[in-house]
Amino acid sequence: MTQPSNSVQNNTDSQYANTKAKPWKRFRDPKTPIPIFAHSFDRYNGSSRNGRRQAMSKSPLAMKQEIQGSAPNSSLQQQSNGHIAPNMDAVQSAPDSTGNLGPWEPTITGVIPAEELTREIMDYIIGIIAPMQTMQGPILDMIEIEAKIGHIVDKDTDDRIRLPTRTEVMIDHTNPNTRTTFRSSMTESQHQQLNKFLNRCLAESQPPPPGAPSRESRVPLTYVHTRLKDSFYDLTQDALNALPPTMLGYFNLRKRPKVRITTDQKDGSQLAKIIKVRIADREIYSPKTAFDWRVSVNLEMNYEGDMRGLVETTEGKDRRKPDRNKDRVSYKHGPYQIDLTQVKPTEVTHQSEKEHELEVEVSSAAIRQQIDLVLHNQPNRYEDLVQGFVDNVRTLARFCKDR
Repeated sequence: MTQPSNSVQNNTDSQYANTKAKPWKRFRDPKTPIPIFAHSFDRYNGSSRNGRRQAMSKSPLAMKQEIQGSAPNSSLQQQSNGHIAPNMDAVQSAPDSTGNLGPWEPTITGVIPAEELTREIMDYIIGIIAPMQTMQGPILDMIEIEAKIGHIVDKDTDDRIRLPTRTEVMIDHTNPNTRTTFRSSMTESQHQQLNKFLNRCLAESQPPPPGAPSRESRVPLTYVHTRLKDSFYDLTQDALNALPPTMLGYFNLRKRPKVRITTDQKDGSQLAKIIKVRIADREIYSPKTAFDWRVSVNLEMNYEGDMRGLVETTEGKDRRKPDRNKDRVSYKHGPYQIDLTQVKPTEVTHQSEKEHELEVEVSSAAIRQQIDLVLHNQPNRYEDLVQGFVDNVRTLARFCKDR
């Protein structure tokens, strides 16, 4: 894997409380003009996104009532799956008489509907995290929100699903007839394409050198290149019983949780001992791109016990699960991080055993901060934060070729 040629360093100490996010700029070929139908309403009026953000505000008391199912008429509604759904309506927008359309409003009601897929993901995230905001202890610091690109696979045919749709759709796993699974992988050629693309994005985001023509200011990307080794262990029953009760409630009782011990390949130093639990997923089928994607909310807890509480993880006929080496370049851009990783067993015997993965993570601290503002009826950027997360995934999925 190639790393960027410049010496930009990663800074993980970003603070979001006083950060003013710059407008999101969508990636496109600069030689291609923007079609008139693709111009955002913000270009004409500037109030549509702010209006949708204001529509999400709600008091903590109302949120508590909705979680308990006692506020059916509130703008944050309890869905059948237990998630909390902010109202889909936006505030009314003033008519616009400028431009070559003449007098114009975005809809017959003057209200701009929310972008449905992004709002589904917003509801999904807030529905999981909002009830956690009242919990005591360190559980909030364990939250991880990530998206992986890969393929949604039919369990019966073992092939990528093909649905009669031309645009992105979210898979409904409440339907008992849905028999799919998600595989987060790509070819080595696709991995190389994304590696070059991300390195170019990193270079183009940097300030121009002295004497060079000035250009639009960007939020610069940073990167770090790591080479790690993961080893896996099962918890003994005693070690499992010693975990915090809040964590135990999220375990799948049919599978014993694992501890992932990560060490530096260079010097063997131990970097982390993590128990990771996936709480819930949302899978998005994307027929026009080489990849589908999955959004997951996870808990990652540091394991504080010693090795006596662990036993080696086995697979198959009591064969120890092999360690794996990870060659990873992480690109950080504001509250988003993109990890491009090549994974292979430490005892790899041929090239085909390598796996290539890409995941996008949004800062859980930033998400929690914006949700807290929503719950306390304060101006917030929750929609923008989730929209940027979704658009980063889309940008990467759309860039890559089929093979």
